[in-house]
Amino acid sequence: MPVLLAVATFQTIKNCFLLDWEIEWQGINVSDRASGVGGDITVKRNGAVALAVEITERPIDRARVVSTFNTKISPNGLDDYLFFFSAAKPDDDSRAAARQYFAQGHEINFVPVKDWIITTLTTIGPKCRAMFTDAFLELLSTGTVPAALKVAWNERVRNIVN
Repeated sequence: MPVLLAVATFQTIKNCFLLDWEIEWQGINVSDRASGVGGDITVKRNGAVALAVEITERPIDRARVVSTFNTKISPNGLDDYLFFFSAAKPDDDSRAAARQYFAQGHEINFVPVKDWIITTLTTIGPKCRAMFTDAFLELLSTGTVPAALKVAWNERVRNIVN
């Protein structure tokens, strides 16, 4: 679910502010390493990667940052990389590794995905929040989204309404 919510948020930012972004994303549970892209979501401007985003529910430790740098960031020449996390916060060693790569010209940041989405939605106004809802529902209705996610979403909505 975090991937779909984040993609819908990026699409909303793009459409709300009329940005010239191209937003590419991997399907749910599709390996970005196998496809050769930098992350789960890639934001491009004029064909060049402006931002790569990895969304994870797994812990982010130093080994994960180093591996991501060696397999995705460095080979793809990425200078702006976000780890959106939904579980445990990155540890101090992972943040130290990110600072080391910052000194080499690569920004690696860690952001709680829930906080980012809420902050974005609270600042874009009602018209753009409606755009978000439309974007998210469109993503959710695609044939590539696993049925289990659709059922989970419907259950959450039902719990809110009841």
